[in-house]
Amino acid sequence: MSGRLPVHLDPLSLAERGRVIEGSVPIAAFKRLAPSLHRDRGDIAVTLRFERDTGGRHVLHGELDGQLELVCQRCLTPFALPIGRTFDVVLVESLAAADLLPEELEPLVVDERRSMHTVDLLEDELILALPIVPRCGDGGPGCETAVEVLASEDLGG
Repeated sequence: MSGRLPVHLDPLSLAERGRVIEGSVPIAAFKRLAPSLHRDRGDIAVTLRFERDTGGRHVLHGELDGQLELVCQRCLTPFALPIGRTFDVVLVESLAAADLLPEELEPLVVDERRSMHTVDLLEDELILALPIVPRCGDGGPGCETAVEVLASEDLGG
């Protein structure tokens, strides 16, 4: 990897030039993700490929690789969740332009300054990669419920 990613990018300009940016982002930089994590240590490796597609649209292909440390909601022990996520977005300059895209394409509206906050985009993708209920492995041996569940008959009712 070539080091840390820039904080802000001009994605339309990068797509015009067909640029690829590689780097890493410390997990601690993702403030909205933090409440879902056990710890915020380590880095996420990132590859961002900017280009024009055959329809002339500005597109971004992204890849995220790393591990997030979560807490299993069954046994309450920490575990590492491998992240290998890819995403594709079409870069547009307005909501009106986004509405014109075919339904199968995911738009990303770039602000009037043609600027994109790198961490915000990547953090959205990481949040989408999280399971609804984190569980270590398949919940098999060694992953037992942290609290005892009592049948209603056992409650003396």
